[in-house]
Amino acid sequence: MASDRVRAMLRALVIAAAGAAGAVAATRGLYATALLSALLAVWIAALNLVDTGQRPPLPPPPAPVSAGEEERRRLNAYLDLSPAPLVALDDGRLRVVNRAARRLLGASDLVADPPDGLVAALSDTRPGRTATIDIGDDTDVRSFALATGDLALAGRMTRIGALIDIDAELKAAEAGALRDLVQVLSHEIVNALTPIASLAETAVAMLDDPEPALPKVRDAIETVARRAASLHRFGESYRALARLPAPSPERIPLAGFVNDLTALFTTRWPTISFTTDLQRAPAYLLADPDQLTAALWAVLQNAAEALHEAPDARVTFAVSTMVGQTQFTMTDTGPGIPAGHQADIFRPFFTTKTEGTGVGLALARQILRGHNGDLGLVSSVPGETRFEGAVGSVLTS
Repeated sequence: MASDRVRAMLRALVIAAAGAAGAVAATRGLYATALLSALLAVWIAALNLVDTGQRPPLPPPPAPVSAGEEERRRLNAYLDLSPAPLVALDDGRLRVVNRAARRLLGASDLVADPPDGLVAALSDTRPGRTATIDIGDDTDVRSFALATGDLALAGRMTRIGALIDIDAELKAAEAGALRDLVQVLSHEIVNALTPIASLAETAVAMLDDPEPALPKVRDAIETVARRAASLHRFGESYRALARLPAPSPERIPLAGFVNDLTALFTTRWPTISFTTDLQRAPAYLLADPDQLTAALWAVLQNAAEALHEAPDARVTFAVSTMVGQTQFTMTDTGPGIPAGHQADIFRPFFTTKTEGTGVGLALARQILRGHNGDLGLVSSVPGETRFEGAVGSVLTS
């Protein structure tokens, strides 16, 4: 060390100086001074010997680290920096991968008591898909989005899962959805009940007349009945939207499925040209036939109603195979959807029709999303409006 070297140099200089002083003293007959100088030199030399003997041995050099071990340590450090808990499913056993997962699940490696449903969700969620799972105890339950991937480790496949905390986002979305729902329900119910109450009061007043005008009373009561029926239909539409059951997938021959849709459409709207394009369609698809029919019919009905008075009224229905999906494209030659309404057409209960409920497209999108797909408006201009929908399972044979 630097301090040891400095100390040794100082002692060497002192010994040299003592020796020189002793020599000078001896030549001049100062024997006491020469003896003192010699004793000082011997004492410092003895100190050097003692220090050398008591100095602790240097620690052994660290063992060399292999390149693979260094890479593993670096990877573990990177994984610990991730705020998302990472877990691994290996032969049915759940293990934590990084610091966030150790903190969430209270384990250092193997999770002895995994949260309910986590192992099953890891097993059932294919790579590229996501699932939602709740983790926590009765007093603190949080919602996580689970994304998975497969890795080949030590000659076998290991399922890796990343848990992304979406609890705050879900609560905000639920609050927003509840606020919108209350607003819609209050608007629709109040709008329906106000004329019903007014007409009922009018009918009662007419009956109080000594000579009631029965035809007018009948008209008032019939109007009340129609408005009550409309409110009932609205309630049924809301219930259908809120209580949509999980799909029951079946293996559907696509050609027969499209033929049934064609027959339904041409029977209902014989004056509208309806053509199909199945050149790139799969032979079969996996879906709930009843729900899928309802979803596609809602879009086709919208198109037909838009074409009610349009010249050269045509609807085209095309089916094609995409990567992992079957896509449905529905195009009509109607006047198009106004730009100001395009952002609202999938909002529940939004409608511009006098007798519409505003549930059809919202329900259709919900059905297709329940089939790992979606429904969207691709374009809408006068003369061409195109919707695209998809379901997430394809069978080619």
